[in-house]
Amino acid sequence: MELPVVLNNSRQTASVVFAGRDDFAFVNDWRKTLNEDQNPVRVAALEFTQLAISRFQAHSEIQAYAKSIDDIADHIVDNPLCEIANIVLLTCNWFPESGVIGVCHFRRTWSNGIILDYLATHPFIVRPPKDYPYKVNGVGLALLYFISLVAKRYECQTIWGEATQSSCGYYKKVLKLDSVKDLIYAPRENFIKLIAELDEKWAKSTGAVTNKDIALTEVYDLEASNPPFVGSLTAVFSPQRRLAYRFLELPYHEQRRISASLGLFQEEDRNQPFDEQFRRIFRRATESKKLSDLWRAVEGQYPDGKPDNNPFSYGPDEEGRSDA
Repeated sequence: MELPVVLNNSRQTASVVFAGRDDFAFVNDWRKTLNEDQNPVRVAALEFTQLAISRFQAHSEIQAYAKSIDDIADHIVDNPLCEIANIVLLTCNWFPESGVIGVCHFRRTWSNGIILDYLATHPFIVRPPKDYPYKVNGVGLALLYFISLVAKRYECQTIWGEATQSSCGYYKKVLKLDSVKDLIYAPRENFIKLIAELDEKWAKSTGAVTNKDIALTEVYDLEASNPPFVGSLTAVFSPQRRLAYRFLELPYHEQRRISASLGLFQEEDRNQPFDEQFRRIFRRATESKKLSDLWRAVEGQYPDGKPDNNPFSYGPDEEGRSDA
C-alpha cells in the first residue's frame, strides 16, 4: 500500500510492506548511520526498532505472522479466536540513509482488537541532526493510518498500546482522545474518524505542502516535536504486566463485568476516560488485595488461560492474596 509523506515540504510516496525474516538488514544501516551519536531520541528510535525485530524473531516460530492484509483474513476464517501478529515496514526509494523509514509491530487479538506493540521511525527522521538537509514528516502518521485501516477492515473495536512520555500528546491529539498518559486506547469511532479525515486531507493536498494545509502541517509539526514512539524500552513481562495486557485484550463489556463483580468499578468512574478507569481498577485491586481474584477472572476468559497458576496467591496471610 502506498501512502503520502513529506520530504522537504514536498509530497512523496512511501510503501507499507509486510516484513519477513530476511527483511531486517536495514537495522544495521540505521546503526551505522547513527554511529557514535548519543542523542537520546535518535538512540531510542534504533532501540524501539530492534525491540520490534527481536519480538518477531522470538515469536515467529511459535505464533502466526501475517504476510499480507488478506492473510489476516485467512487466519481469522480458520480460527476466529486466533491472535495474528504483524510486522510492517514503511519503505521508499528517495531517502538517502535507508530504504526503510519506519517500522511497526502490531497484533490482532483473539477478542478482535489491535495491540500496537512497537512503532518507530528512522533516527534521522524522528530527530534530524543540526543542518541535516532532509526533513521527512508524516512517517508515524502513515503507519497509524495503515493500522487503522486494518482495524476498520476486520471490524476491530479498539486500538491500544503503550505511549512514551514524548508521544502521549501526539496520540491524544491525532486520535482525539480525552486523555493519554502511558496508555493509548482508541475506540473504533476515533480511528474511523482519523481515516476519513486523512483521506479527505490527503486528497486535497498534492505537490508542495503549504500553510493552506494547516491541519496537516500542525500534525507534522506535532510529530516532529513529539516522536511517535510506541512501546516500552524496559518491558519485563511480569505477572502484573501480563494481567494488565490480558485484561485490556478482553472486550470492553467483559472488562466492566469482571471489574464490577469484584467491586473494582465504581459509579464515579463511569464518565472518566478509559485509561483513567483502567488505572483506578488496578489501583483498587492492588490496595484491596484482589489481584488474585482479578487474575482468576481474567485468565478464565482465555482458551489458553491459566486461572489456577496464580502468581498473586501466596498464602492465607501473605501480601497479594485476596481477602474476598
